[in-house]
Amino acid sequence: MLFSRTRKRAVVSTATATRVARVDGFVVRPGPARVVLLRLGKVSGHGTLLAWEDVQGFGPDAVTVATDAVIRPPRDDLEQRAEDNTLEILGKRLLSEQGTELGTVTDVDFDPETGAVISLITKTDTVAGQRLIGLGGYAAVVSA
Repeated sequence: MLFSRTRKRAVVSTATATRVARVDGFVVRPGPARVVLLRLGKVSGHGTLLAWEDVQGFGPDAVTVATDAVIRPPRDDLEQRAEDNTLEILGKRLLSEQGTELGTVTDVDFDPETGAVISLITKTDTVAGQRLIGLGGYAAVVSA
């Protein structure tokens, strides 16, 4: 499933059968590369982050959670950077660990069951997600 096709997807509480938020972005951590947080928009009151382990289902029409109480504010500096969108992988330069620019990340393919990053996509190439070794404000870095 591609990040680009899942942005703006509704987040629905299974307890109340109501839309509680929408997906605005993804926070990926390397080693092994996987989605660890969803950054949400249009949330009333709780915060804007949803931990991957609190996702009940990531389907073609909606993301489901048990209750909107699992949506929370950042807990540390890293999560604050995620909420501020400085850790978004889309649009980042993609560099090899030797410092060669491989392009700009235009999309990410991930497994909606596990959150594992399958591949990083640029305009000209597809790089295996398991190669992601670093992600920061400047770039995403992949192994050779």
